[in-house]
Amino acid sequence: MIKTNNLVLKISSLAIAFFVWIVVINISNPIVTRTQNVALSVVNANIITDAGKTYSLMGANTVTVSYEVRTRDEGRISSSDFKASIDLGNMYDITGAVPISVEVVNNKNLIVGAVTTKPGIVRVGIEDLQRKEFTLTTKLKGTPSDGYSVGEVKLDKQNVTLTGPVSVIGQISQVGVEIDVSGFDSNVVGKAELKYFDANGNSFIISDDRVSKSFDTVGYSLVMLNGRALSVNFDVGGNVADGYRFTGAESSTKSIQVRGQPEVLEGLNAITIPANALNVEGATSDIIVNVDVKDFLPEDVTAIGDTNITVTLKVEALDKKSFNLTVSDLDIDGARSGVATSIVPERITVVVSGLTANLESVTGSDLKATLDVSGMNLGSNVGSLTFELPTGLSVDSYTPFEVIIGNHTNDRSETNVAETTTATEQSTIVEQTTTQSSSATEN
Repeated sequence: MIKTNNLVLKISSLAIAFFVWIVVINISNPIVTRTQNVALSVVNANIITDAGKTYSLMGANTVTVSYEVRTRDEGRISSSDFKASIDLGNMYDITGAVPISVEVVNNKNLIVGAVTTKPGIVRVGIEDLQRKEFTLTTKLKGTPSDGYSVGEVKLDKQNVTLTGPVSVIGQISQVGVEIDVSGFDSNVVGKAELKYFDANGNSFIISDDRVSKSFDTVGYSLVMLNGRALSVNFDVGGNVADGYRFTGAESSTKSIQVRGQPEVLEGLNAITIPANALNVEGATSDIIVNVDVKDFLPEDVTAIGDTNITVTLKVEALDKKSFNLTVSDLDIDGARSGVATSIVPERITVVVSGLTANLESVTGSDLKATLDVSGMNLGSNVGSLTFELPTGLSVDSYTPFEVIIGNHTNDRSETNVAETTTATEQSTIVEQTTTQSSSATEN
């Protein structure tokens, strides 16, 4: 019996010792919760890119990883111990949501319990990938030395190809170089970084790393002229073929150097190439014209150097885009209070034409379609729309439609009742007149 009690005491002592050890460990080296910001990687991105599309993470590119660690070990844990990723193969098509998974890649033995991330999902935006070629343009800034001017700018490449999301490429109007000619008094050869320009000719920076160029720099050469410089302007004649638009004349020669008597050169700042030399009649693509500028100089004015220039008349095909509008998409002028306005059919298809770059970002609300009902009667009326379109766009056609003012069915019923009542009254009057005539005859 004594032996049994000793065994029980030994076991009890061992359990108490273990409990005390656990308490001591947790008091002297407790478990704490800590976080790390971890970069988010993407798995199976080729599922999107192989389909000719691109993606973007709608939010931050990092996630917050929460984990538990003992106090003495927390200094040994860093963000590199975790790998956070999303698998685009698991994307939910409707919302674009993808779950975030996290893996402990180092110091697993120091992490206590499960590891979690915040947020738990990330949304991915998908859009088409566009490949577009741009003709390089040259823009000059600054003022050369007194008596000097830039005669010609030549680039060693003519075109550049950009690849990127449609929404970003659509913001770019031109690609080229900007050269500062301040103080120049001799010919210059150099290299310049390509820049993006908007529709107003202002340069801007694109930070989206999904946009790529076929090259980043281009070589250039400047010919500096001494004397009076005349800028070269272009007067273009003719009309391009239906479905196309003339978008402008371009030439690498911005000005030419001339000599002449002071009284002849006084007030002469430009030379214009006339329309009979530059014609786009019936054109369906770019037209390249070689022109000798000296043929158009005033008498007693002589050109210096090479006077042959190349002019490119830019012609682009018009694209078409259809928009479906309902009565809720229209601005209604002259609507009557408390009287319903509806259209038949309920959807109007509007076909708009313009350059592809101008159409890409246009939505139905950009058409600013207006319906004027101020002069319409109750019932059915012929409808017509007016539009305020963005620059460079035009409406080719839209679905003919009727405008119904008020409840069309009730209006017709009321009209029928009124017509029936009138007819009945007229019939009664006729019968009374007939009866009176008969009575007069008998008398």
